[in-house]
Amino acid sequence: MTTDPLLPDPLVQDQGAALLRWNLEGAHPERAPIGDIQQRIRSSDQLPPLPEVTRRLLALRDSPEAGGVELADIVERDPLLAAQLLRRANSAQYAAGAPIASVREAIVRVLGYEHALAEALALTALSPLATPNRGPIGRERVWHHGLVCAQLMQRLALHIPAAERPRPGLIQLAGLTHNIGYLLLGHLLPDAFTLLARLIAANPELNLPTIERFALGVDHGLLGFWLFEVWAMPEPLRAVALHHHNPDYDGAHQGLVGLCALADRLLDASPLALGARASGADPQHLGARLGIGPEALADVLATPSQEGLAHVTMS
Repeated sequence: MTTDPLLPDPLVQDQGAALLRWNLEGAHPERAPIGDIQQRIRSSDQLPPLPEVTRRLLALRDSPEAGGVELADIVERDPLLAAQLLRRANSAQYAAGAPIASVREAIVRVLGYEHALAEALALTALSPLATPNRGPIGRERVWHHGLVCAQLMQRLALHIPAAERPRPGLIQLAGLTHNIGYLLLGHLLPDAFTLLARLIAANPELNLPTIERFALGVDHGLLGFWLFEVWAMPEPLRAVALHHHNPDYDGAHQGLVGLCALADRLLDASPLALGARASGADPQHLGARLGIGPEALADVLATPSQEGLAHVTMS
């Protein structure tokens, strides 16, 4: 049997030793350390600016007078975005009955203003990042994972006291974009992305940040945070990108970060996990920090998932 020299021997039981051996045996002049990634993110001509439509959507989000009509006006000017939201509104998740034929109808009747705005923001922000669509952290895998994570975060949030509960639209947007660091890595450093994807696939028992810091010297959370800084994205989204693998984060956005961390951890055993473990944190510990007890967690997990999510894509 031919084995990939970049991957640990599958017979090696100690995953930590396998990871170390991968790093040593995979050493090659063309695979030298990638250097100061942060500086490259800040200065690279390959880094796309935040799309103008995303800027308009962010301004709309900050306007207390805005609603579905104003959102539809922006979405309808972008044919691809309009098609994506219409496909979402007609997906099995919403089961709207008669086909939804207009953007305004999709927003007002099916998706709702906050959810439609969150998905439009995520789709437009992620769209300029040309990330390979393969492996455990490929483009479509990350998008599907974000959709299910956002859905699970919404369910978990119902068990948090209303006064402490983040806005539904913010929960949705955080769930959809928290792994944007993977898409940035694939866009900016495709060779490093490919190597990391192989390493994640070969070490499913290790935590994602452990693998990433070992292989790259940085994890996808920090990559996403740096990108959101350059793009001047809202502070809560920066916090989620940076801290969603930190089980003990206690900053200003603890509720939102905690929901994402818990949803990520609960998805570890699902088909949409990103190849390795989100963290080693105990879900009950994460739930307790949010005031969500074991019975509430069991109730959330017992709720059937929406099959329609499997048919929703970013393209």
